[in-house]
Amino acid sequence: MAVTDTEHALLHDDAAVADHFRSVDSAPADYAVDRPPSGTNGFLITFAGLSILAMCLRTLLVHSGYTDMPRDLVILSEGRGKVVFPLRLFLVMFFLTYAIHAYSNIWRRVFIGISLLGKYAVFCIAIDTAAWLLHDAGIISISVFGAQMISGLIALAIFPHTLLRQAQLPPQGPLPSSPGIPVKAFLALSGCLVLAIAGAAIALHLLSGLVDTLKHWAILGGIGAGVFLMQQLLAASTALLGIRALKKSRSHDFAPPAAVLVPAHNEAHDIGDTIAAVDEAAGTYPGRIHLYVVDNASTDNTHHVAEQIIGECINITGTVLDCPTPGKAIALNMGIDHIEEEFVVRIDADTVIGAGCLETAMRHFADPNVGCVGGIPMPREQKTWIDKCRLIEVYMRHGFFQVSLDGYQGVMGIPGMFAIYRRAPVVEVGGMVQGMNGEDTDICMRLAAAGYHNVADPKAVYYSETPASYAHLLEQRTRWFRSIYHLAARNRALLLDRQTMIGTFVLPFNLVNAARRAMLAPLLIFAAIAGFAFPSTFTTLQWQPIVATMLGMSMIMTVIVCLIWQPSSVKYVPAYLCFRLLRSYFTLRSTLSLIYPPIHPHLPSGLMGRAQNWFRRSMDTSSTR
Repeated sequence: MAVTDTEHALLHDDAAVADHFRSVDSAPADYAVDRPPSGTNGFLITFAGLSILAMCLRTLLVHSGYTDMPRDLVILSEGRGKVVFPLRLFLVMFFLTYAIHAYSNIWRRVFIGISLLGKYAVFCIAIDTAAWLLHDAGIISISVFGAQMISGLIALAIFPHTLLRQAQLPPQGPLPSSPGIPVKAFLALSGCLVLAIAGAAIALHLLSGLVDTLKHWAILGGIGAGVFLMQQLLAASTALLGIRALKKSRSHDFAPPAAVLVPAHNEAHDIGDTIAAVDEAAGTYPGRIHLYVVDNASTDNTHHVAEQIIGECINITGTVLDCPTPGKAIALNMGIDHIEEEFVVRIDADTVIGAGCLETAMRHFADPNVGCVGGIPMPREQKTWIDKCRLIEVYMRHGFFQVSLDGYQGVMGIPGMFAIYRRAPVVEVGGMVQGMNGEDTDICMRLAAAGYHNVADPKAVYYSETPASYAHLLEQRTRWFRSIYHLAARNRALLLDRQTMIGTFVLPFNLVNAARRAMLAPLLIFAAIAGFAFPSTFTTLQWQPIVATMLGMSMIMTVIVCLIWQPSSVKYVPAYLCFRLLRSYFTLRSTLSLIYPPIHPHLPSGLMGRAQNWFRRSMDTSSTR
């Protein structure tokens, strides 16, 4: 049966919709490889196998008479308590498995393994020796558990440090000089940190019975009850400061002319809604709005649909530009070059801004030190499990943690789904970076380095597309979670620079948190193997700290935030907690997608050739599985 031109166009558009989330930005060729899921699954299988082997060896030692040997890789532990969980053994297995599965040749993998394990061994020996000397001298007694936690926190820093030093990542970009951290922001964070530490210490001292009960029920624990409690107190106190700062900044009247910039690649199916929402919002915005749609190498009829909808608008004028070179950053820079207005409102082509979103966000620019403003990206629907988990994630990330960062000018990035920039500073710091993930956060980091600060206002509501399939979710989150390494590499001069809140605190915290998230799923696998398969070997193993890492205080804070924002959303919290495990899987996958330049030692030519052929075959097999 013949297919009509109309049917052919519909089939073509359906195909574009089904795979429109994939682009040249999904896995930038220079800094990432699009490894199949079998790469991550292979990591978990290898990790489980190595863990079982290590535990079998430990069990063999127990039955060979070494019953007094610590159940973890600790030394000089006598008199300082028992091992609750073999944390160091877990980290050794994780580092070893990562080295085995890193995307490079065998020599680079060996070097990664030596680097990870060598640095970790040095720190563990130093910590245990210092703890033993302090205990023996009667100065202070650091328990074995405490020494394990310290070494665990150090491991969370060793992992990103090694990745940043060895992976093939973007070079340092142009970075303007900042006048330094504003005293007010520094005092805000420092004051809240002191209060959080004091509050946690007082609670542990005065409410020791309650704390023990909470530990028993896996509410407090994980990396330590005090640290767990301090984290939540710090976030809550800075969030209160953020609410106060946002309310004050939002009180100004400011509505200058603005340009709305919409990059679009194969978005014919929903760009009409985006443009119509801008036109509706412009109806209540006092300033003039001109819309620029940049058709970025679309293969559907995005250009035609955009022109048609713009022609029907009554509150805005608009222009459709053609950008034949694929790449969102390329399209954005082209649009910025055409724009003459002082403020650029960047909106993704699958995003619909809410009523009053422009007015609310633009008011913050009355402060000349504000460089970028964003809002809260609500899911457009609440039908699928992805929609529901995304809703809770938005409340936690943008309705709580971003507000917390507002409290001390620590907002590191504004999602490109909806972001307003001062055009002149964006041009001055080099525009949107091309060929890497996270260009929206990168521009915010460079604006911060130039002395501006970013504002995330949850009162500015917009609605963005949620992944319609698992494949889309996998691509999106791998790209998002990989970006932290691209961003840290390109802005490495900011890291611990003591010139911005982002470089001093927020970026290091995000790197450590990314490492923690990548280790979460393997940690649960390791705990399950130790607890169910080797209970007689790890007799002091406790399940509460492990469960508290996944649930505990973070679950309570999630419930509280949901009750504040939308009480009915609490019923989605269990699904969200499971979703956090999936995020761990995606984060791990993002680290495995990093490319490591191969090492070629000086070997005889024949041996080198055989080694290179083996590596090519192994990589070809991995890429096609």
